[in-house]
Formats: sequence, C-alpha cells, structure tokens
Amino acid sequence: MGVWSSGPFDNDDAADFIMELEASPSWGMVSDVFKDVFRHEDYVELPEGARAYAAAALVTVAIGKSDISAQDYHMIIADMGAMPEDLLTLAKSAIRRISTGDSEIRELYLDSGSYSEWAETIAAIEKAL
Repeated sequence: MGVWSSGPFDNDDAADFIMELEASPSWGMVSDVFKDVFRHEDYVELPEGARAYAAAALVTVAIGKSDISAQDYHMIIADMGAMPEDLLTLAKSAIRRISTGDSEIRELYLDSGSYSEWAETIAAIEKAL
C-alpha cells in the first residue's frame, strides 16, 4: 500500500475509492465498501480495510461531524443525495472490524510507527458515527 500519512484518505486504496465514487456517486457503493469488510470472516485484507476507513470518514463528513479536512468531498456527497439510514450502523461495524479485529491495515499501522495517530483518527471517526 502506498501510505502517505495516517489519515483516512492518505493511501492508494482510499484514493482509488474516491476516484470511483467521483465517477459514479452512490451511497450504494459506500455501503458495498463496508459490506466487503465482512465478506471474509477471519481476516480483512488491506484494500477492503483502507477503503472502509475512507468510507467511514466520508460518512462523518456527510453528517457534519468531522474535523477531517475533506473540502474536496462535499461535491461527491451532494451528488449522492440523502444517505440511507442504515449506513451509520454499517459504518460503525466496519470501522470496529478493521481497528480491533484481524486486519491488514491495522497490522501495517502497528508496524509503521504511526499506529497512535491512526488509532486516534479511528477513535474520532467512531465517536462521530
């Protein structure tokens, strides 16, 4: 994974997700990202974890409870329309899964030396949700 920082939009998988969302704005796509985290019971691979991290942060921006710098994402959010009610619950479950379960993104941040920054951002996202 090309990681640029510990922020939710600061890796290649998140950037790819945002580009896909710009091309086809849909809360359904965001929901699918969260559901991908649960497709494998034992382990969450990096792409799924990184995309869920970004998607959860995007949801906090959409509900107005984020201090994450995301000015570029407001147009995408506006294009998606009203957010489905069940998306918050799905986002919470996905963020817990990647931050406390067996997940490659968590392992990489543990090994990177920037785990505490990542964990703080995860906690802020979870609190906002």
